[in-house]
Amino acid sequence: MSRLNDLDAWKVFCEIVSAGGINAACDKFGVEPSTVSRTLKALETEIGSPLFSRGSRPAALTELGRRAYAKVAPILSAQDAFVAELKGDRDRLAGVIRVASHAGIGPNEIIPKLVEFQMTYPEIQLELYELSAPIPAGFTSPEGEAIDVIVGYGPEKIPANVVRRHCGVMPFIACASPLYVRRHGMPLEPKDLRLHTGILVNSPTRNSTTSLRRGDREEKLHWKQRMVVHNLMSAQRAAAMGGGIVPDLPLYHCALLLKSKLLIQVLPGWQREPLDCYVFASEEAWERRRVQVFVEWMAERERETLNELREKHSEFY
Repeated sequence: MSRLNDLDAWKVFCEIVSAGGINAACDKFGVEPSTVSRTLKALETEIGSPLFSRGSRPAALTELGRRAYAKVAPILSAQDAFVAELKGDRDRLAGVIRVASHAGIGPNEIIPKLVEFQMTYPEIQLELYELSAPIPAGFTSPEGEAIDVIVGYGPEKIPANVVRRHCGVMPFIACASPLYVRRHGMPLEPKDLRLHTGILVNSPTRNSTTSLRRGDREEKLHWKQRMVVHNLMSAQRAAAMGGGIVPDLPLYHCALLLKSKLLIQVLPGWQREPLDCYVFASEEAWERRRVQVFVEWMAERERETLNELREKHSEFY
């Protein structure tokens, strides 16, 4: 049989890409590097072009390799799901759960919970991805992998076929460092921001805040100058260093800095609308028992985190 029609050969190719090299892929398959190299060479020979650029270290995909990976990764993911279903995977508390979350909460909020869960269910393998798009597009990773569970904010309209567990509400705080306020003054109204620098977050999962509300009033934001970053940790860091005003830092990301006075609230009473926080599962993933157990468990842990935040900082709710 042609190697091009051999899904196992393409699995080797995809594992080299996801693992970051031939040696790492060998560890996954438990074979010698020469075996993996021969499989890759056979694919490239039949194609007539290389899939990797050997001139770089580590080896990078060629343009053909990138196109091949984008096409074949979803096919292999679908095959894995099909085979697992045939084997009665739905009822087992074992197997893989792919989880996606916002980049800003992954390391400190989600990872400790995943470690705790995996200690309780050692036969369940967890993979954490950075959320790359809002729901429902976020249920597919940029590499074409099917994401089972998403931890994050809810969109205004949640698709009917998405399972969701509500965990709480996240307020957003306009804040800056005391150093910045001493140098540039304290803005009290959105109109004052014409004299200030805005630190704005623009990412695949959220757009920069363009207005703030206080009661029934809503005011557009106009800045003297702007710094645009692509994740919340960068915005938090820039604000703490005195770089400007973040109009919409989630309370989760600024609570400790507000308590330690490294950040202070500005524009008192003016806020971006709070967002509901959820644990989501795709309809297909929800059919598997391990996903059901994980979603209920994670939702309860997230409720504990958000309830504690609300108890300690009730003035922002």
